[in-house]
Amino acid sequence: MTICPRVIFAVCAASLIGCAGREPEPRLDAVEPTQAYTDHDIRLVLTGADFVPSFRVDPLSGERVATVDGFSGRVGVEPNWAPLTEFGWAGTGQISATLLQDAAEDLAKSGAVLCDVEITDPRGNSTALLRQGISLQIPDADFPELIINSPDPNPPDPNQADPNQPYAPGGTIHGDVVASTPPPGHMTELTWSYSEPSSGETEGRTQQGHCAVVLGESKIACTFDITIDKSLQAGDNVTLRISASHDAPPADKQNISQKISIILSAKPTVTSVTPAVGGYKGGTNVVIRGSGFIVGSRVYFGNDLISPDGGILIDKGTIAGYAPAHPVGPATVTVRSRLGLTTSTERFQYQLPPQIEKVVPSSAVQGEMTAVSVFGTNFSASTLICLGPDLASATCLLRALWVNDKQIDGVVPSLPSPATVWAFDVNNGWTSLPDYFSWIEP
Repeated sequence: MTICPRVIFAVCAASLIGCAGREPEPRLDAVEPTQAYTDHDIRLVLTGADFVPSFRVDPLSGERVATVDGFSGRVGVEPNWAPLTEFGWAGTGQISATLLQDAAEDLAKSGAVLCDVEITDPRGNSTALLRQGISLQIPDADFPELIINSPDPNPPDPNQADPNQPYAPGGTIHGDVVASTPPPGHMTELTWSYSEPSSGETEGRTQQGHCAVVLGESKIACTFDITIDKSLQAGDNVTLRISASHDAPPADKQNISQKISIILSAKPTVTSVTPAVGGYKGGTNVVIRGSGFIVGSRVYFGNDLISPDGGILIDKGTIAGYAPAHPVGPATVTVRSRLGLTTSTERFQYQLPPQIEKVVPSSAVQGEMTAVSVFGTNFSASTLICLGPDLASATCLLRALWVNDKQIDGVVPSLPSPATVWAFDVNNGWTSLPDYFSWIEP
């Protein structure tokens, strides 16, 4: 390597050896790699300061040429040492050298695992890293570790759909995997492959994916999503295979693979909504029945979730909750989950609350039982007509009879005068005629 032309020889000599003639003393700060297997020659990069080479003059060009012939070094722990060879000079702050495979194996077998690294320059000055140099390991690594967080690699019954992580045609399989190997090994690859069954003359669909690998890293984490073909049927089997590789010897333990079989479940179904009607202000206590309800299932009336948060999952066939507010009229009932989306053929009917127009008669003799007819709209068999200052303390008609959606008959109890008349429906809400009914003293 040419360092200086003859013209500036004096300047170069001063910069490398020191303007005042001070003898340079090398300093070793770091060694890379810090860990290595002993199944190959190990090339070391040594970083520090004042790695000054020796020089010779090229007789043809007259130029001053640096040479690393004068460097030497060794690796080991007293009394077991192995020489470094094939030195290379990159600059005063970095040199390289090779620890041969046979020498590395002998050191590891002798017990010199955590080794010192010592360097001597051409002038006989030495520097070392004590027990901070390089850790040698005999090739006895196991397979890389493969952790599959999702989907479940071990479903309860491989011949049935997984009840804990069900998947249906058109749904999404979320993959979450981690592969690692102990240093000094490095991960080299993490891949996945997905396949679906053939259908008639149609070839089954396949997909592959590669997770990003950072060279020199001992761990790879990867997530991915796969959309299942919606034309598949419940009971079909799809397959996911995760594979990982590392560079740690021996060669027969550098690859690991795990296959996951997933039997598809049916999409959720909705068979009934009880009650099927409710008030437009919301709050009706509803029960949705069907099949295929799983953790995370959410029920929508129209575009709004029932409360709380889409309903409470009672079991795989029942979800309960409270209807949201909605304009008067029908609302579609939809169940969304990881298995897909299902819209019921039945709709939830939003209605106005019962509305009182008049009570005939509107008064009664104090202390007497008086028959009355209440007229209005939106009356149902569950509508209650009550009298009192507020709904909570009101007393309802005795012997009440629902005649039709516009009339309810009954007997008024004896109460202080005057009284507000309430029309209450547990599903549709309530309205009132304030201070409408009164009692006359006999």
